Order: sequence, then structure tokens, then C-alpha cells
Amino acid sequence: MDLKRRSEADPFEYAEFTLRELTPEPFTQGSIAEVVVPVGSDRPTRVNEKIHRIYVCLAGEIEFRVEGNVFRIAPGDVLHVDTGEEYGFHNGGYEEGRLILIRIPGPAIPERV
Repeated sequence: MDLKRRSEADPFEYAEFTLRELTPEPFTQGSIAEVVVPVGSDRPTRVNEKIHRIYVCLAGEIEFRVEGNVFRIAPGDVLHVDTGEEYGFHNGGYEEGRLILIRIPGPAIPERV
């Protein structure tokens, strides 16, 4: 058993977003992160290189573009982006968005000492 508390996960800036790495240490097959998406911010289109990239919307409404299709996700919605699909997103709403991002495999993590 391992408990990862959000309050103990230091936020860091990535592009226009704030992230918190929430992956419990024993979980090595993927990663879990909170992504804060400010109003007006944009994730330019890119190709998903992960096997699975899953976004769970916690707050706000985020507009995703996946393979030319547009989806607006709201709290409780879950979006899966498959390997090789082009995707991006934008917060054109009136409130900050919050997403949980699950990536499999996760990012390369330096060896833990």
C-alpha cells in the first residue's frame, strides 16, 4: 500500500499549465498527474506516443481536438487518446480547468535513490 497525498506533491510549470505528479511510488507501469488548465491556455496539436493517454475532467470545460474531431469535456467526462492519434486542447471557457492525466507508460523517471 502506498498513499500519495496531493498536498505533498509539489506543483511545477509545464508550458502554460501547472502539474502535480500524483503517481504512487510502487506504480511503475504508468503515471497519474493533475493538470491545471488556465482560461485561454492551449495545448498545441501533437501525436500521442503513449499506449494510453486518459484525461478525466474534474473542473471547467476543456475543448479537445483528436484526429480532427472536436470534443468538449466537462466534470466527470473521460477521454482516451490512442497511440498515434493527433490531439490538443484549449480552455476557452470562463473558469480554470482541472484534469487528471493517466499515461501508460509514464514519463521516464530518473532512477530513485
